[in-house]
Amino acid sequence: MALDHDLTAFVDHSIPGINNEIPPDTQIDIVIDHHPADKIDARFVHREDSGATATILVGYLHDLEIEPEADLATALLFAIRRETLEFIRGATIHEYVAAEYLHPYVDLDLLGQLLTPPYTPATIDALSDAIDNRTVRSSSLVSHVGTTTERNAIPQAADFLINLEGINTAVIFGVIEDEIQLSARSTSPSVHVGKLLRGTFEGLGNVSGHRDAADGRVSLGLFSDVGDRDTVVDLAAQLVTYRLFHAMDLPE
Repeated sequence: MALDHDLTAFVDHSIPGINNEIPPDTQIDIVIDHHPADKIDARFVHREDSGATATILVGYLHDLEIEPEADLATALLFAIRRETLEFIRGATIHEYVAAEYLHPYVDLDLLGQLLTPPYTPATIDALSDAIDNRTVRSSSLVSHVGTTTERNAIPQAADFLINLEGINTAVIFGVIEDEIQLSARSTSPSVHVGKLLRGTFEGLGNVSGHRDAADGRVSLGLFSDVGDRDTVVDLAAQLVTYRLFHAMDLPE
């Protein structure tokens, strides 16, 4: 990937090659992000203890006395609400202040459409598969959606299944093209799902996230010699499920 620009800025990312397709040796000029990360190499870094990167951007609008147009205000408030699961996941006082600032400019009809999008048949199928394929040990759940084209179905399934009675940690994964994509959620104070995914798949892919929410991608290269796609998915599901429960000290 050639980058022919005067400046390169990361928003909601911190490090080249980690959950993005930027070459790892790329010099990053600006980072605006709320995710925890080490060894950030950029000329300007704005990170703070907030629940969403959009909150930081709203702070710039406020400080510069910029009145956002309706589309921008709506998009920012939508981003804050989605990132914090309606202000219950990782939300800080800064999210409420940002929402108050944005509210007069928001198109409420457009916001309603964004918050309640119609499910595609493929998404419904993926959610159904995640429910059917779930394995529960103690208060932890691991499941997969098989092969899907709906990237958003995996975090949606994680958000849904973390609400299952008796569950405080849920990890959902699925095969998309040549990758295993994962999404994890936790309400347990003793489980840091970002560290869980990093420890489980260190050296095998890219993972980022917090104590209560994390995402990752792992290459299917390990199974490149297996010709049958269904067999690849089955083997990947068995291996990923085993590694996750093993990492949580919950062997079968």
